[in-house]
Amino acid sequence: MLLKFRYLLLLTFISFTQFAWSQGQGNSPYNTIGIGEITEESVAAQDMMGGTGVSFSNSFYINHINPAMLVKNRTIGLNKYVAFNIGLKGAYKVLNQGNKVQDDFGMNMSNLTMVFPVKPKWAMGISMRPFSMADNISKVKKDFVGSNETNEVEYRNAGGISRVAFTNSFLLYKGLYWGIEGQYNFGNIQRDTTSTISGSSEYFRNSGRYSLKGASAKTGLTYQLKLNKKWNLNIGGVYQIGTALKGEALKVFSVLGEAGNGPVYIQSPDTLSLTNITSQIPSKYKIGVSLESNYHWVFAAEYGYTKWSGNKQFDPTANKILVDAKELNFGMEWLPNASSSKYFNQVFYRLGYKYIDTPYMINNTKIKDQSFSLGLSVPMGFGNPSYIDIALSLGRRGVNTNSLIQENYTKVSVNFSLLSSWFNKPRID
Repeated sequence: MLLKFRYLLLLTFISFTQFAWSQGQGNSPYNTIGIGEITEESVAAQDMMGGTGVSFSNSFYINHINPAMLVKNRTIGLNKYVAFNIGLKGAYKVLNQGNKVQDDFGMNMSNLTMVFPVKPKWAMGISMRPFSMADNISKVKKDFVGSNETNEVEYRNAGGISRVAFTNSFLLYKGLYWGIEGQYNFGNIQRDTTSTISGSSEYFRNSGRYSLKGASAKTGLTYQLKLNKKWNLNIGGVYQIGTALKGEALKVFSVLGEAGNGPVYIQSPDTLSLTNITSQIPSKYKIGVSLESNYHWVFAAEYGYTKWSGNKQFDPTANKILVDAKELNFGMEWLPNASSSKYFNQVFYRLGYKYIDTPYMINNTKIKDQSFSLGLSVPMGFGNPSYIDIALSLGRRGVNTNSLIQENYTKVSVNFSLLSSWFNKPRID
């Protein structure tokens, strides 16, 4: 029955993928820049801990931050555990600019992943997840001089870049883990500028469709040093290799009118241009250290650096705004008693804090982002290795001064981590 439930849950989410993948995480002016806002690689269990995960992991969730951690505890004794991970992320935002206030909510699928052990010291994984997102609508009214008419302009950005990744992870030596991840990135970003004169039924639209694709790679290393019978010191690092995405930019002009059931073309769309474009993915590194008591306590601290400067983007505005970014992450994990027969002793409790010096430099102001997070991972029934992870983050990005926008947000991250003991050879006593 439980196995059937897992299959049903998996199929339900796969059928939901097409809808959820196309959604964003709420209206934001910052994801209109370049290829959109780069998404967080962390899953819900890591979101609870401030986005930490470079130097540690366990078998009950899949670590997307460091490919070296994929192999950890995938084989226990003679049992090989295959893991499925399905994640959703959503955000409720309140945007403030001067005296203007707007709220918005968005949700999308954050990852669809499978990991399986090939050998006791080798695991492989395949995943699909969003790499960047564009999700913004803004409207401006402009008065004509000497006239009572106004020009209403709507700016709409949608789409993003998706990433398919293939990962290999190895236990090279006692306590030494290494992993490498090959990535293929692809997607489209749609930018529409629609204007109309008040009282008119006609719309004038300039559309830009930017299609990009390209390969990239990431590698990671972690070393676990045993301090005593209870505690380990973990040190880890990960490096994302910078690369170029290439594609085309199609720009079209069209005239539309209202027809009762929505806008229709009054004038056939005119192709203004079709050009080749390039946008570069920045290189990034992250290092971290953690103190771990296996399946009981984890205390983690990490630092990350992303080199945006010098990376050419297809968007001229992005070339002026994007600068190098920094990140600090802190997290704590507690499992009451791994060997207990009580259900709530099998629940993971986690806390975290994150500070980001974002890549956005707007009006000579560097945009900052900081948040506090918490959450828990609950087993799907007692003795079941599968977990539901639920994370909540409260944070603030930007400032409500200097004509900028401040975002106060509440983010929710949910992951279904499904584990099954598969591909085990029968034993004869």
